[in-house]
Amino acid sequence: MEPTPDLKRLRYCARPMVFETGVPETPLSVAGTAFIVAFRNNLLVLTAKHVVGEWPTNKLRLIVSEAGDCVTFTDRWNIRVEDEEENGDQNDLVIFQADIANVSVAAREENHVINLTPPDNSDWYGTRNNALFFLFGYPKLATGVDYELSKVISSQYLLHGAYIGDSLSFGCYKLAVQNPLKLTSFDGLSGSPVFSLFTGSANAAQPTFCGIAIRGTASSGKVHILGSQTIFAALDETFVA
Repeated sequence: MEPTPDLKRLRYCARPMVFETGVPETPLSVAGTAFIVAFRNNLLVLTAKHVVGEWPTNKLRLIVSEAGDCVTFTDRWNIRVEDEEENGDQNDLVIFQADIANVSVAAREENHVINLTPPDNSDWYGTRNNALFFLFGYPKLATGVDYELSKVISSQYLLHGAYIGDSLSFGCYKLAVQNPLKLTSFDGLSGSPVFSLFTGSANAAQPTFCGIAIRGTASSGKVHILGSQTIFAALDETFVA
């Protein structure tokens, strides 16, 4: 799948999640993917809850430029769906309030924000069997910290595939993805945004936001996602109009 210019721009919404460790010799660690969204005048960052665990909010950030510009976080909301196991897939979402005060104008222009207010183009489920799905994120094997250069080294990978069914948790779904670059592990792709393109229309299709990647394995070629409707419901509840 060769990214179009619009898709290349869209990919700049996703960045690797960076952790401040407090260890002088290795002050930073990188694990998982997060992405930037706008919702009701709020600038937010979404990722899978298991990516960050209980790590302190003030010790997390996104590196959003080669120069090291950072998005930091001022607040967080963990999602808890009633009648779902505490660690169930439907709860695997965390929302951060983003702070871009220390991000340069040039870096802000380089990045992309997914506008989820209102979700004008969010009905992907009805066309799921005739759509191309794709996600982009930062696998662990291609991401790390070069302490000699004092910079985060990361390579974004794009996977694409097809819908294959509902997952075990309500509001979660399964994709079968192709792995042309032969990643041996999908670790780090959790938290990646997931989109689809409806292939049954002669008109130029626009990507539809479908959800967030929460788990998957290279050996199975499958990725499980938390669907966008659960995410929209969480945003509606957290940021009342």
